[in-house]
Amino acid sequence: MNIIEKICKYLGIPQDTEEYKWSRTRAYQLRVEFIKDIWIGSGLIMLAIAQPAFILAFSLFLTFLSFAFLEK
Repeated sequence: MNIIEKICKYLGIPQDTEEYKWSRTRAYQLRVEFIKDIWIGSGLIMLAIAQPAFILAFSLFLTFLSFAFLEK
């Protein structure tokens, strides 16, 4: 049992919902890996540019895209 499953069990979150089942599919796991790779590459770009305003704006934009891309 991984940490997410332990937290869900502790908080009493039902695991038979459609959203929870979606997070266990292969397609979702591939999307998570893709988002992780995008964040790593973007972090390198942010380090190279090193402008606080750019880092903040780019991070907020990437957060929005991450949530939008992981949505079913």
